[in-house]
Amino acid sequence: MAAFPFPNTFSFTKSSFSKSLTTGIHERVLLVSPTSGKNTLNTSNYSPQITLCAPSNSPLWSVTDIAQAVDGRIVKWGPPGTISTDTRTIEPGQWFFAIAGENFDAHDFVTLELYRSGCVGVIGNRVCENWKMGFVQIDGDTVSSLLKMATFARNRLLGKVIAVTGSVGKTTTKTMIALGLESLGSEVYQSYGNWNNRIGVALSLIGIPRNVGISVLEMGMDRRGEILELARLGKPDIRVILNVGASHLGNLGSLEEIAMAKGEILEEAKPRDICVLNADDPLVMSLLVPPGVTRVLFGRSLECDVRLVAAESVCGGLGVRVVLQKNMEMKVEFVIPGLGLHLALNACAAAAVVTSIGVPLSQVGRSLSRYVPVSMRSEFIVAKSGIKIVNDVYNANPVSMKATIDMLQRIGCDGKRVAILGDMLGLGPLEMEYHEEILNYCLGARIDVVGVAGKRFHLAADNKNLMKKMKIVHAIDSENLVPKILKFLNMNDVVLVKGSRGMRMEKVVEALVAMPRLTPPPCSENWE
Repeated sequence: MAAFPFPNTFSFTKSSFSKSLTTGIHERVLLVSPTSGKNTLNTSNYSPQITLCAPSNSPLWSVTDIAQAVDGRIVKWGPPGTISTDTRTIEPGQWFFAIAGENFDAHDFVTLELYRSGCVGVIGNRVCENWKMGFVQIDGDTVSSLLKMATFARNRLLGKVIAVTGSVGKTTTKTMIALGLESLGSEVYQSYGNWNNRIGVALSLIGIPRNVGISVLEMGMDRRGEILELARLGKPDIRVILNVGASHLGNLGSLEEIAMAKGEILEEAKPRDICVLNADDPLVMSLLVPPGVTRVLFGRSLECDVRLVAAESVCGGLGVRVVLQKNMEMKVEFVIPGLGLHLALNACAAAAVVTSIGVPLSQVGRSLSRYVPVSMRSEFIVAKSGIKIVNDVYNANPVSMKATIDMLQRIGCDGKRVAILGDMLGLGPLEMEYHEEILNYCLGARIDVVGVAGKRFHLAADNKNLMKKMKIVHAIDSENLVPKILKFLNMNDVVLVKGSRGMRMEKVVEALVAMPRLTPPPCSENWE
């Protein structure tokens, strides 16, 4: 749908980064140009990639605090420092927490080279010979000790903790919540990237600065019991369930089981805690909320506390106009500089969280109009070749696949619309049905060329005889797909790239970005 005038729409003229956006990952910035009677997005002027680093005020852990937190023994004293679990990125002044897992043992990386890099101490079972810096010794499982340290960190936090879970949209919504909370005036922390498993949540808690007023965490799972463990670790004051979708069916078996697993975040909520729920999702609404807990609803339904009144693709598909309403009274209208109508519901969820803490809805609109898409999630890139790329390679399930195909349809295009898709993993016995469904969805959306990486999509195309109905280019994996699919691309094409994390679809994006400048295609093309 085309753009049209919004005289009261919030707009900005340069990239804006939240001081709380500490995802530690690369992001490309979508610029919104000044409006003069209509909304326009500047798609030709992108900033270079910007690396967001860990906050400079991350907490310093003293050696006595470390020993107390992990129930360890001080073998060698060391100065206070922050905590790292990765020798590749460790910085001077940090303690290294050596984690031993099933397939690796980080103690093998405790060498004198680590000392020379500026590491001030080690937390773990052992150190190398001639280790000169601090050492807090742990007896037994290092992962359990890391979780103990996270519990210690959480217990001394004075600010509120918000936790977000759901099958899709966690990272985006988390980022929007953190952005919406800025106006409160207190420091806001959000967990890095998708740190949503037990290690990630533990490291997030350990890294929350002392002066933070509100922390926003993400909680994920692939089996029952994991969300409950994370909720016990984070003890959130506000618990958010975005949706229940077909992900992790291989481990959980049914949507109802997925709902129960997501619902674990509610189980130990205390009176006066807040639970924010998607009123449009029957499986979310079927979950029990403990007595005394405040329930806040978001969605399109009339009974919602924060309601999504309207969502519309604008600016050639590169922006989303959103109208929200709180308690059937106040309305706010704004444009999110990002791809995909799904952003509107993410914004509605974020608004429900933020307004429950006291931020006016009008301020939420102003904040979310400065949203910057998260890396590898609906990230829009204009390559030097003239190809426009929608980089959504972080992960995939049937719900998010359909949302991004819809997004591809709405983006203004002077060439071909191309979908390059990697297999969706973890779907269990229904995986072939879901892959066939997505290919049929591409057919219905009239996608010009579909590239598929992986045996599941290939078999799905053969099963439904889709090779004769649409142009499909296939390969066993993303690396082998690259030389095949590049032959079909021209200047002005819009290309969506998406797949499960294990399919490594970023290799396709890297190849697209590296393509030399192309010449405009001829008026007619031979696909054979």
